[in-house]
Amino acid sequence: MDTNEFAPEQDRRPHTQLDRHFTTGGNVYRITAMGTGDDPIALSLIGWGPDGETVSEISGGISPLDLPDVTQALASTLTGLSALRNQRKPTRPAEEKPKRYPNRGARWSPEDDERLVARYRAGAGERALMEEFGRSRGGIRARLETLGEIAPDGGALNGSGRVSDAEPARSEAAVP
Repeated sequence: MDTNEFAPEQDRRPHTQLDRHFTTGGNVYRITAMGTGDDPIALSLIGWGPDGETVSEISGGISPLDLPDVTQALASTLTGLSALRNQRKPTRPAEEKPKRYPNRGARWSPEDDERLVARYRAGAGERALMEEFGRSRGGIRARLETLGEIAPDGGALNGSGRVSDAEPARSEAAVP
């Protein structure tokens, strides 16, 4: 044994020892940190999946004098990575399903066509038509195009099938 080393039971230098376990997302993680005095702190993080396979592993040493700055840099880096990852995730929770229109894909009846044209000509907005007919905005617009009420570019048509300069296109704010 070197004269600068002490047997563990005789070592009176300050010790740093951390052993932490936690579970997240079905994975189990263990963080350990050990060091004495001014020697680098040995740091290890390892994570295991439900089947025991290693899913994460980081290890190395950190100078105790640099620990506050390294901690801040590491925390801000991981926070930034987490924020980037969250931006790529869908905004709605997995259990929440997108709105499904009850008549999506269903054939339009002649009665529905007559009622749609009448309601459109009476000035009903897209949202009202979507709710009334149980169809998406695209479905309402496509049917109005087919029936000659609006042009493919969204412009309003008059009775002759031409875009009317006097009548602006009927449009509402974007529907989520």
